[in-house]
Amino acid sequence: MSKRILFIGHDANRAGAQYLLLHLLTYLRQAGIETALLLGSGGPLWPEYEQVTTVYAGFDPAEQNSQPGLLSRALRKVGLGNTNGQDTKKKVLEELLPALKARQFDLIFSNTIANGELLRLLQPLNIPFVAYVHELETSIRIYTHPDALRYQLDNASLFLCGSEAVRSNLISTHGLPARKATVLNSFIQTQVLRNKLQHVDQAAVRTRLGIPADAVVVGGCGNAEWRKGVDLFVLLAQQVIKTHPDTYFIWVGVPKASEGYINLMYDLERMGLQTRVHLIEPGANYLDYVACFDIFTLTSREDPYPLVILEAGLNRIPVLCFQQSGGSPDYVGQDTGCLVPYSDVSAMAEVIRHLADNLAERSRLGAIFYERAMAHDTETLVPNLLTILDSMLHELSHHHGRR
Repeated sequence: MSKRILFIGHDANRAGAQYLLLHLLTYLRQAGIETALLLGSGGPLWPEYEQVTTVYAGFDPAEQNSQPGLLSRALRKVGLGNTNGQDTKKKVLEELLPALKARQFDLIFSNTIANGELLRLLQPLNIPFVAYVHELETSIRIYTHPDALRYQLDNASLFLCGSEAVRSNLISTHGLPARKATVLNSFIQTQVLRNKLQHVDQAAVRTRLGIPADAVVVGGCGNAEWRKGVDLFVLLAQQVIKTHPDTYFIWVGVPKASEGYINLMYDLERMGLQTRVHLIEPGANYLDYVACFDIFTLTSREDPYPLVILEAGLNRIPVLCFQQSGGSPDYVGQDTGCLVPYSDVSAMAEVIRHLADNLAERSRLGAIFYERAMAHDTETLVPNLLTILDSMLHELSHHHGRR
């Protein structure tokens, strides 16, 4: 594929969709495909993006650290956002249009359904766009204005969906024609991630946290929000530790300056678990903790197909999740014994107890999840993506030619 692609990211924060975009851009650079990236807001991944593509700021750089991109979208939706900031962003994008037009891009690739506002502002480029959707309904309602969502539903040439759950929701809830939606699961650079996991000094990490070398560690990861179920993770820890006091729990992704951290610590202190359940801030070193997990629990109430389940799989450990919680059950599968009735903390605790007592079973399941994660390598899935995009562009060209 020799096409030129303009990617759009909502921000450069350290989260699943942003890392997936980094994996994709890295692969395309190595494949010799010309790309550029327009970011709606800044974040710590910005320098890493710059290493693999040209990055354009679709906002006033002076506002880069003033407000997280998705939060600002949510605030604007309820009328609390900074409208002056929106006016500034519109002006910045209008000034960028000539430079973007000069690049003669063939396609716009939007990496999240939260980019509707940016896509509308880019309409003068007159370039077809596809949307790679990682969001299920709760996130769609929080982070997407109805008008911006409608624009994408009406004008996108194709929707790539992170899981069948994402695809089904767009079709059943939003009336998207089935022919415009296809599933493309999350993908990862397996070799890069395996190298990082294998070179972690696990003993040092455990020592720093006060966790014995032979203790079973149960992990979780994600933003401290209702959708991710970090509150259920704490209740899960309470139940497991009652019968298995030598078990420790680590959740990565809770900023210490946040209200979520304060609320969770309030509960942990009253449970007497503040030294047994560790809440770790989000950061570039999150794989240091994943490497120390013996069991991974996805306590999400709703998750499309998060990268962290694949990263846990590469660590050769069991991955647990709830039924009816989005796309993750497709990865976990009915055959593993790791798929638990929705929000049934007691049932998940029972599975953890069983696995904590059975190293051989943990190893058996870990091998299964490792193979499933390896099947999500960029070398496998991105060529499929490029074939889909080529076919779509060919069809569009043929259609316009007939007209």
